[in-house]
Amino acid sequence: MKHQDSYSDEFDQLTGEISDVVEEIPDPVVVGKLLYNIASEKKSYNLVVRDINAKFDQLAVKLDRIATLLEQINQKKEETTAVRRSENMDISDRDREILDYVRTSKRVCADDVQDRFHYKGRNAASARLHRLYRDNVLEKVHAGRNVYYTLRSNE
Repeated sequence: MKHQDSYSDEFDQLTGEISDVVEEIPDPVVVGKLLYNIASEKKSYNLVVRDINAKFDQLAVKLDRIATLLEQINQKKEETTAVRRSENMDISDRDREILDYVRTSKRVCADDVQDRFHYKGRNAASARLHRLYRDNVLEKVHAGRNVYYTLRSNE
């Protein structure tokens, strides 16, 4: 409301000044010229504001694109880090397959791994995931009673 009051005061002052000038100058041509100049200034001002808004819109699009690219770069960096960690470790081919599965799925739980790799029991899948977590390749994300595993982010 404070800004609205200041704009209202400014408008009242401006229109009051115009009214004073119109009363002092009885010549309608001069008054018409004055009003024309005011309208021209307003039009110029509106064009400048429109150009500024268009530039802000362009910047917003570019910033969104930059944010998307940064997210993709960070994701690739995390994937590369996880792959390097797994390559430096002595892990089995099955663990590599599980890591690839986590990479493509973004997050998995023991039930997902059990279904995907046809484990007979959930405990075997859970044990594999927990070992990869313990080896700092995966990280745990708790969601209610479920435990999901994601690739460890770059530290």
